[in-house]
Amino acid sequence: MAADKPVLAASGLTAGYGKLEIIHGIDFSAEQGEFVCLLGPNGAGKSSILKTLFGLTTWMSGTARFGELELRGKTQRQLLDAGIAYVPQGRCNFPLMTVEENLDVAIHGLTASAARLERERALDFFPAIAKRRKSMAGNLSGGEQQMLELAMAMVHHPKMLLIDEPSIGLAPVAIGSVFNELKRLNETGLTILLVEQNTRKAMEAASRAIVLRLGRIVWSGPTRSISHSDLGDLFMTGKLASAA
Repeated sequence: MAADKPVLAASGLTAGYGKLEIIHGIDFSAEQGEFVCLLGPNGAGKSSILKTLFGLTTWMSGTARFGELELRGKTQRQLLDAGIAYVPQGRCNFPLMTVEENLDVAIHGLTASAARLERERALDFFPAIAKRRKSMAGNLSGGEQQMLELAMAMVHHPKMLLIDEPSIGLAPVAIGSVFNELKRLNETGLTILLVEQNTRKAMEAASRAIVLRLGRIVWSGPTRSISHSDLGDLFMTGKLASAA
């Protein structure tokens, strides 16, 4: 159950790459334990929002707080230590290393006994990849690789997961499995901020949607309160035809 106080709150967030402004002064929030999807056409700025929150863009103005922590100016290590995990778009594992070795890289710095405990905890939570623990990551299916990347994020015990396009390049069955895992993670109390082009799967999984167009928020509300035809209108014009 989401709490009343937002765990993430952004105000006037403006960011981009170098001098190129992509996100234009947006306000948004996510409550503890909420599952929020960011939707919009290509180039809307969805991925840039996640990258900004994780310190990977040029932050131009505005603020974003995670609990009591101001995110602007923090390093990725500081953000991870604060409880924010980020899974970028595309495969981000080490294909010539085994599943176990990938997890060991993710938890580098712990004592051997603590690292072993975290690795086994992750494998217990993701039984699909536990069966492949000695396999090279590059030999896993696309869905299994996405599970591995989720496991590599979860070994840090995050409070919030930022995940970008987890369905990209996956077969329909694998997409279903990945979204089932995301819903299962959310049910443990994990706050999730998802960027996804598969709007049907995103809206089935998330409780709230934020729709962007050209770096601005054009709609926000419960996923159950907007139809796919309304989404199409927002993607094309930034307005709901029903409100005209």
